Amino acid sequence: MTWEIGPVIWLQSFPVPTPVLIAASAPGSPAFFLGVVVVLAWWREREFALRLSLVFTVTAVANDIAKLLLQAPRPYWVSGAVVPYELQDSFGLPSAHAQLALTLWTVLALRARRPAFTLAAAGAVLAVGLSRVALGVHYPVDVLGGWLLGLAVLAGFLGGGPALFRAARRLTPRGRLLAAAALSLGAVGAAAAVALAAGPWAPDPSWTGPVSDLAPVSIENTLVAAGFGLGLVAGHDLDRGCRSFRSARAGLAATLLGLAVIGLAWFGVPALLPPGSPGAGAALGLVAAGIGAWCMAGAPALFCRLRLYGSPGPEPSSPMGDHA
Repeated sequence: MTWEIGPVIWLQSFPVPTPVLIAASAPGSPAFFLGVVVVLAWWREREFALRLSLVFTVTAVANDIAKLLLQAPRPYWVSGAVVPYELQDSFGLPSAHAQLALTLWTVLALRARRPAFTLAAAGAVLAVGLSRVALGVHYPVDVLGGWLLGLAVLAGFLGGGPALFRAARRLTPRGRLLAAAALSLGAVGAAAAVALAAGPWAPDPSWTGPVSDLAPVSIENTLVAAGFGLGLVAGHDLDRGCRSFRSARAGLAATLLGLAVIGLAWFGVPALLPPGSPGAGAALGLVAAGIGAWCMAGAPALFCRLRLYGSPGPEPSSPMGDHA
């Protein structure tokens, strides 16, 4: 892919501060995606949050499998002329940030149904794609591949999602949990099988970038997404809490408190593991499952106990019905 190095270097020639590029890239990150799901769940959008978590899980699994099958390098691995403003250990094609941005912001735009929001969402998707190239971590074709795979995930979600959620509503809580566990284990198993089939990997000797410590054969995103989705389903059926905040100030305080707990778990648990620990991915998956359960059951129970939520009440029905 040396012919694609030119556009990457050209984009990097513009004097855009690195923090601006990183900020432009953030709306396509898995952490941002999970944050949106969590906040929606706390602000009376629990069912929609569950739907978004399904999109996230399918997106992560599809991206991990595609990366492992294609094993495409990142620009800064291939050429020392590309400045890596961000270091990445996984393969490059398709771009997970580009794929996540397209799926997340399209579903949110369909939910909002407002032209101004749709334009802002399109701008976010474009900014994520351009910033990933400018940061030196993706070729343009990686971004395009992410967008195309994202469109495929969206088509499956919009076509099959409503029937899946109708079937889930007919199950008992235990049945839903077992089904979610089976789907999560199936996703992890499929990605793990592809990773094992990929076999050992070694960088091309002609590459001139920093590749000595790379370990790109990974299913970490799949573990995180599967764990988070399973935790959400478990927490959803455990929760018997309140539904609406007493005030905007109470909602802001609760959101900051809930996110602080998530940040402590997300960054604290991996910090306790030895560097390069082989169980780091599995640990993140378990942390993600805990975060999902905290999002749907633990945090709402705490918000009620602290009197940040008002009295219990039914969640409002989705204005989009079964379409998102």
